[in-house]
Amino acid sequence: MNKEQYHLIKHGFTFTLIFLGLINYSVLGLAQPTSPIEQSSNQIKIRFQQQDSDGSSRGRPGRRGGTGSRGDCPPVDLQLTALIPSSNLGSFVEAHPTLWFYIPYKSSEVTTAEFSLQDEQNNDVYRTNFTLPNTPGTVSLSLAQAPPLEINKKYQWYVKVYCSQQKLSAPVFIRGWVERVALKPELAKQLQTATTPRERVAFYAQNGIWYSALTELAKLRIAQPQNATVNNDWASLLRDVGLENLVQKPVAGEVNLHKK
Repeated sequence: MNKEQYHLIKHGFTFTLIFLGLINYSVLGLAQPTSPIEQSSNQIKIRFQQQDSDGSSRGRPGRRGGTGSRGDCPPVDLQLTALIPSSNLGSFVEAHPTLWFYIPYKSSEVTTAEFSLQDEQNNDVYRTNFTLPNTPGTVSLSLAQAPPLEINKKYQWYVKVYCSQQKLSAPVFIRGWVERVALKPELAKQLQTATTPRERVAFYAQNGIWYSALTELAKLRIAQPQNATVNNDWASLLRDVGLENLVQKPVAGEVNLHKK
């Protein structure tokens, strides 16, 4: 082999290594996840596990779904519905939780919408009227203006919707229960290790803390409506409590609470 052939072979081998390296880099680059949510999608499963070791949530009187047509409100295919487990009791860890409902009416069709919260002795804790978003969908109602709810106490809430100015007809209404819970020390430590919103959703769901899980996940869905992982999590969480008919409904946003 003369010197010219040796240099040709050497340069050809070097070019091959560079080419293979570029291909490998390109493939690795394409394989990288595009967001922290997708990064952990294979490791995290969002499944709601109802916690009821003492039977306290069984048999709670409630009305998760309203009637399809009542009073002066127009008929709808899917009625007013509370996003809450079938036990009619949803727990949370915050002092001021956010509750979620599916409202099938346009704001122009409703004259008055009322929310009330009572303790177990039927004493009013918080009461307000609110205005709906322009389009039907899943809405949130924050209790940030209510008094801080006490740990291990149950409260009953009502949502009433009127479609006539005089309130002569019975409203469409739903009702359910909420309870603020305290995390045991070992669970509090686990929550501290949940560094991403999706990890917190999984933690709350696995421990049966419904409203905390739902609110964290709804925030993700609002921020990333086209994210397939988030949409799958949303579908899974709602199906776990028998609300699969709400999976495809839009999240319309927060209701506007009236100032007192």
